[in-house]
Amino acid sequence: WKRHVAFGVRGSEVVLLQQVVTREGVDSGAITGYFGPATKVAVVKFQEKYISEILVPNGLKKGTGSVRASTRAKLNALVRVASVQ
Repeated sequence: WKRHVAFGVRGSEVVLLQQVVTREGVDSGAITGYFGPATKVAVVKFQEKYISEILVPNGLKKGTGSVRASTRAKLNALVRVASVQ
């Protein structure tokens, strides 16, 4: 991910986001390509799963559901690891 992915966005980056959060066990697996309410909830759960890497460095205690720099960094790291395996 190179850009902010937010509520209401559609596209391939959202599909990949949904695939990763499903693989990480924080979503039920609906791959729609649309960043709607269910995806936002899944992103919050993902952020809270990796709280020490995503939230704590930003002074946050709860997920925001917004895919910004630290969330993108973790997503990118997980995608790189998966592509190597």
